[in-house]
Amino acid sequence: MTNLASIEIKCLCCGNQFESRKVVSIDSLGPVTTDFFEMSVGQQPIRYLIFTCPECGYTGVSSEEGPLDSQIKKFVEETISPRLKEEELTSGRRWEFMAIISEAKGLDDFAIGSMYLRAAWLSWLDGHTGDEPGYRRNVTEYFEKALNKEIVLEDRVYWTKYLIGEMYRRIGDEINAHKWFDKVMEIELKHQNRDFWIDLARQQKTEPKEYIREPVSVDDLKKEKRSFLKKIFRMFGSNA
Repeated sequence: MTNLASIEIKCLCCGNQFESRKVVSIDSLGPVTTDFFEMSVGQQPIRYLIFTCPECGYTGVSSEEGPLDSQIKKFVEETISPRLKEEELTSGRRWEFMAIISEAKGLDDFAIGSMYLRAAWLSWLDGHTGDEPGYRRNVTEYFEKALNKEIVLEDRVYWTKYLIGEMYRRIGDEINAHKWFDKVMEIELKHQNRDFWIDLARQQKTEPKEYIREPVSVDDLKKEKRSFLKKIFRMFGSNA
């Protein structure tokens, strides 16, 4: 189970003090989707890895230290704060705010795309079907920009190109999905798990599935060998 603790946070943007929750410990016993959302039993940790100020909408991590740049404060006031009054603050929306603010801070396209990926995961999980496709398109946009700028590390190229294809597949764009799955199968980089990525891309192109690891009982999961999946999630900052 995911264990949480209450924390008091003072917003770096507006000074508002509010209570939030942080992750103390997690499990990795839930299903894993084919867009690499590894779920826990019970609460999902990625809901609590960031906080959003209920007063101004500034979104960050609890370990973040100030002072916050005045230009970022102005950006939040003009871009994020008005949306608090107009839109529901869903878990996916919080990761969207994190992505928007992080881009304003100058974070790279791969990092921004990864934040939109988390927004897409949570929108899918919570049934916010109106938001999910847009977040998935954001993932493809920022990951493609990262590849074009050649800022994706070599050991992340398979993962990145595969996920672009899977994002397109999940929004019903079969042409672009197949194009990117083909790109995965055409990669010539040496990688110890190359066969895994090629087989997965071929599967999602021809006979797609929704899960890499289906929802099963806890007892069955405890018996499962998961060394490769654990390596993937450590590498890309997921929940394992």
